[in-house]
Amino acid sequence: MKKRCALVAAALLGGCAAPTEYVPRVVARGEITLRYRGAHFEAWAGGTEVARGLRWRGLPPYVACVRDAKSHADEAAAAGDRALGFSIAGGILGGLAVGGLLGTIDENNRWAWFGSGLAAGGIGLVFAGIGRLSRNAANGHAVDAANYYNDAVGSLGATCADLRYPAPALPQTK
Repeated sequence: MKKRCALVAAALLGGCAAPTEYVPRVVARGEITLRYRGAHFEAWAGGTEVARGLRWRGLPPYVACVRDAKSHADEAAAAGDRALGFSIAGGILGGLAVGGLLGTIDENNRWAWFGSGLAAGGIGLVFAGIGRLSRNAANGHAVDAANYYNDAVGSLGATCADLRYPAPALPQTK
């Protein structure tokens, strides 16, 4: 039982995500593919990285010619910014909580230090949770943006920068 609890704790603390290894070889010229590497999603098209989570900066201009894709890409970038801000604030408040708890050494103000450390830790935990939710929202919007774009433009062999669609390939006969 103890071994099972230790394995579950290690998985929760270490995370369960693994990087993707497979790189698609057959994709249309402007089609966006997604990869997961180093705890971040990456959007690739034409053999180059278009954007990367957490902030998805390059995605809105790349998908700008598809209204729904652009809307989701903008939401991805905004949610990524929120995730970064809340995560940093949560980390700072977590550090302040440790300082507040260390202040309990002061016997005259022990409960004030303890209370402020506990409050900072609680608020930091809430901010970190909001940051995590915002990160998930950013990734979801980015995937939606890629899907809308691919359906309208990318999988057909065009890009927003060059809307020329190639002729369909004829079936090969032997």
